[in-house]
Amino acid sequence: MNLTLAEIAELPLAAALIDAGGAVIARTPEWDGTGPGAVSYPVRSVRLVVRTIPASEHCDAVLSRLLESIDSAARGLSGTQAQRVRMLGGSLRLVAGREPGGWGTTDDVIDLARAGITARTGLTVEAVAGPARPVLGPEGAALVLVQFAVNAERHDAASAVRIEVDRTTFRVVWRHTGPTPRIATARRRAERQRWGLGFARIAADAIGGTVYPPRANGDGMLAATLELGIRRLALPLAAVRDGRVCRATRSWDEETGLAPGTASGSGSKLATIEAAAASAPGCIVADAGFSARAGLQALWVAVPPDDSAVRAHDVVSGLIHERSLSDHVEEPARSTIGGLALLLATLLGDRMPRIPIAAWRRRMLEVDAAFGINGGIPDFDGVGAIDPQVVALLSSSGDGFEVEGERLWLRIREECRDDAAVRVLLRPGEDRIPLG
Repeated sequence: MNLTLAEIAELPLAAALIDAGGAVIARTPEWDGTGPGAVSYPVRSVRLVVRTIPASEHCDAVLSRLLESIDSAARGLSGTQAQRVRMLGGSLRLVAGREPGGWGTTDDVIDLARAGITARTGLTVEAVAGPARPVLGPEGAALVLVQFAVNAERHDAASAVRIEVDRTTFRVVWRHTGPTPRIATARRRAERQRWGLGFARIAADAIGGTVYPPRANGDGMLAATLELGIRRLALPLAAVRDGRVCRATRSWDEETGLAPGTASGSGSKLATIEAAAASAPGCIVADAGFSARAGLQALWVAVPPDDSAVRAHDVVSGLIHERSLSDHVEEPARSTIGGLALLLATLLGDRMPRIPIAAWRRRMLEVDAAFGINGGIPDFDGVGAIDPQVVALLSSSGDGFEVEGERLWLRIREECRDDAAVRVLLRPGEDRIPLG
């Protein structure tokens, strides 16, 4: 789906087409510049950048620190373990809406995918590839292939997979019996139940690729495909005219099932948003996961990317889902990553886990050996306290513990009270964090 500059100005989003040097080629009236929460879609030699609602300043800072900690942990490892942690960090970066980490080759993708598949499955892995070719974001591409392989084992009882590479098209192939599995997922968190293939679509969008669900080869084999180097617009977007979809991106077809030629249908989500946009020409309207604007020649409807706070939730989910990739990270990196993930989840509304006192003391002794906690491990009579990973992480900003019977606090040094990680649990105007 090719867009003119005039059509870009009518998109139902705060968006801009930006060239390689950062200059704005075309934009919508709502565009106010890039910033936290922006999502990029590569389109040939340029990119369409969509501004979404940013998370809080603290959320963005904690998320950045988490991603940096994962990258740092990868640099401290070697071999297969380094590959697995690199893949984890690069993939979470894509989920968070950050730019891909850089370029690699098709051979890098295969090596990373093999490391990930052997971490998460019991599959044997064969690879068939030609000459190495450049690939943007090889870590994200590799984890898409890992997800294909995991699904083959989990849902099709596969015992082996073969990775085939044709230029920059990757296929994960396995032996199959029975009907071809039906894939149902979505890019938006609210419209899917699982992480896996939703992540695959988001990652492919960010690195200029397309994911194709498993298809039968006619020889008893199924193949799931990741095609890179396409760099067509991956934003789910459609032009509607006279109550019918007349043009659409492939990602729109994937997300909605409303291919060009489909009528809106009375009472449907599309008909509802179409009526709302028609009643407010030139304005963006949003409803039920769609955004729309009535333009001069057509009504534009998009499935916008999730806001950055929602994508931060996906980072936490991905860290849990892909925890086998970081199994061999040593202290203090392990607890630093775990503590930041818990703080990020707390910022997003989850409850901070509390650990029963006996287990808390044992775990605190373990992390103390790595962190050298100021003042040592406190002895108090409470039933439990917040996760030791968080205590260890925050202890570098602390000035010792305070104990009053069953209550425990960590005093925070004045110069550290504005630190984003500290601010998650430190109440305004106070100088200590309640731990238990």
